Amino acid sequence: MKGIRFLAVIACALMAFAARGATVPERGVDADLSVMGYGYRVKVLVNGIDSGVKGGGAEAMLLFSKDHSMAAKAAPSVRERHALLKPGANEIAIEYAKLDPKTADRLEITLKVWGYPKPLLQLVNSEKASDKLSVTVQIEKAPPAGFKPVLIGDAKVLAE
Repeated sequence: MKGIRFLAVIACALMAFAARGATVPERGVDADLSVMGYGYRVKVLVNGIDSGVKGGGAEAMLLFSKDHSMAAKAAPSVRERHALLKPGANEIAIEYAKLDPKTADRLEITLKVWGYPKPLLQLVNSEKASDKLSVTVQIEKAPPAGFKPVLIGDAKVLAE
């Protein structure tokens, strides 16, 4: 009987939480930047500003626009590193180099925009020892009609 009461309490709490969040506050654009950079030195600039990504491991961070509700609440140091996006065109510059060219390490960088069906940007590399590239991506509050992700790198892996 205790188990049923516990489940009922959890269900009520979840329903109350869902009802409270039923109206989404006005928000700018936001995205998750994730980097699986074991064996790589990595640098990612968003609209000319260093995101702080270093490589050498797994890193993830939330990026948002200056008009996002989180920007008003965030400390200046957080805004400096995370409020890098803007609605519309955003330039993403990526520079990477393998720490040891003989290893079979794989680099994966993904930018997932909130509300989009697939990652907006995905870079996968295990073949090149180093590269420096820049791509402009469109970020809107909702995915545009005919949305297509930007795929860069190892064709075999990206086709999966």
